[in-house]
Amino acid sequence: MEKVTNLRVALLGVGTIGGELVRLTKEAPEIAYVALADRSGAVAKEGGFSQADLDGMLMLKGSGGRLRDLEGDHVNMGGMLSVLEDFDVDVLVDVTDAQTHDLYMDALDVAHIVSSNKVPIAEVSFDGYMALIAKADEQHKILDYGTTVGAGLKLPDVVKRLSVYGVERVNGCLSGTMNYVSQRVNEGALLSTALNEAMKPPRNYAEPDPRIDLGGEDFLRKLVILGRVCGNSVERDMVKVESLLSGELKAMPIDDFLEALPSLDADMRHRAEVAKRSGHRIWFLGEGDLENDEYSIGIREIPVGDPITRSRESDNVVTVHPRHWRRPVTVMGPGAGPRETVAGILSGLYSLHRLFR
Repeated sequence: MEKVTNLRVALLGVGTIGGELVRLTKEAPEIAYVALADRSGAVAKEGGFSQADLDGMLMLKGSGGRLRDLEGDHVNMGGMLSVLEDFDVDVLVDVTDAQTHDLYMDALDVAHIVSSNKVPIAEVSFDGYMALIAKADEQHKILDYGTTVGAGLKLPDVVKRLSVYGVERVNGCLSGTMNYVSQRVNEGALLSTALNEAMKPPRNYAEPDPRIDLGGEDFLRKLVILGRVCGNSVERDMVKVESLLSGELKAMPIDDFLEALPSLDADMRHRAEVAKRSGHRIWFLGEGDLENDEYSIGIREIPVGDPITRSRESDNVVTVHPRHWRRPVTVMGPGAGPRETVAGILSGLYSLHRLFR
């Protein structure tokens, strides 16, 4: 592998997570940003953007602006694919929630990928997922999607290391948002209150549209990814999900949904009170029975002493049952939030930099 002094990075997504990544790395000698892209398009600079350039972009994005309106001595591009065709890029970093599978297939011809985006890994068929793995192997490129589950915990990497003999089962809570909501509901808070807390600073745990969390969509994607890491040909329609949302709530505009959110409070409070009377708690949990290819997500009653009841804030909690091991392995820690996600991305970037040195 060619030795370089820094990584030439193309960043896809300059929102909350992308902005935090740039803020933390704009002075890092190991990283040179040669391109950044948002929904409006991409901006690129062969020699890399200066700290002043990056500060200007962050200010523009913070005020609601678009990168295509940025002034300066850079090149405006139609999108990231054009950047990869015309500029020398070492690593594509994807922190969006867009369907970028096709972009990855093209990008792996010329660049490594470090991603926190679950969609191109889980929202494609198993064959589509395997096509990415095969392309990365053929091109001798790194496809690092560890941050897609558990943020900086990089749970796909953990589970893969535990799957040498195979994995019988994985279970727990893979949604930082829903783990926080579960904690607060069991403490007596209303569901709507808990979700609003998870959506707003300083937490920022929830997806831009929190229905992805409440409907189990985010959790489903993560369970699919862990199943695929273990070698199972999991398709998303194999996962049975107990959504907390009616069809009407799913269909309405986001602002209307947020106004209607309190309509879910009474049922959730009742379920929590019923569980509490029998010495239990309710929790939004998932399980993957990998031996029988059965997967489910929903509200479950658990004993008050269950380890997950000791989790805090946005913790992701997963218990892995490796085949032939004497006991399961439980991993618990912060699994959502901008800083935690950026930690996973930085881990991937610095690992790549060590390979380049």
